[in-house]
Amino acid sequence: MSDELEKNSILLKNPWLSDVKIFAESESTQKDAKLDNQENCLYMTERQLATYGRFGRQYFAAEDGGIYMSLMLHPSVSTDRLPNYTLLTGAAVVSAIEKLTDKKPQIKWVNDIYLGQKKFVGILAEASVNADKIPQIIIGVGINFSIHDFPEELSEKATSLFANEQPTVTRSELVAEIWSEFHRLSDGNFFDIYKAHSFILGKQVEFTQSGKDYIGIATDLTAAGELIVDLFNGQQKVLSSGEISLKKWT
Repeated sequence: MSDELEKNSILLKNPWLSDVKIFAESESTQKDAKLDNQENCLYMTERQLATYGRFGRQYFAAEDGGIYMSLMLHPSVSTDRLPNYTLLTGAAVVSAIEKLTDKKPQIKWVNDIYLGQKKFVGILAEASVNADKIPQIIIGVGINFSIHDFPEELSEKATSLFANEQPTVTRSELVAEIWSEFHRLSDGNFFDIYKAHSFILGKQVEFTQSGKDYIGIATDLTAAGELIVDLFNGQQKVLSSGEISLKKWT
């Protein structure tokens, strides 16, 4: 089975995309999208040199066996009418994986996707306005597709979609399905898919806010994707994904 990224097959399943641009090597597909700024264009690379995630954290990128891509959007509606792109993309990824494989991925609030107790997908949605005052949404997705060797410090935390077996689909087939699901769900009820795959709900979580540590039970998600936590002191916290990162969950 060929593992070469195939532009035409991705476009064939996603005629709503304006183009798919694939680079042999890139510092970051997020930066490629920002510089090129082509609407509805998908930017991909075989090898990413400076991957980053939420809060600017570095994201491990392997020499091969990964999927690194960013989608550029120019929304034409007001910001208050835009979908939560992190939730939408998370729902699209798990839906695509379940359509094509027998894997059962779950989502750790807000932007990480896990198999078992290990992470294999990271999502980053960034909003900005370019020099021409055109709104930009850039959605980055990094997937450990068939990476087998991780740095020692990540070996207990990271996995791949196909960790110990030969892939049953190609990377291009998965990419095409993800953005097909993204487009289909963008006008639909992606929130229910996201929530149904959230493994944080019902668990004890720990987080820090304004320099203070909190512990409680994650009980629900708001329609905006905020996490509702009932603290052990009787209070309730509603956590914004842009401000808080969970430290522990059990």
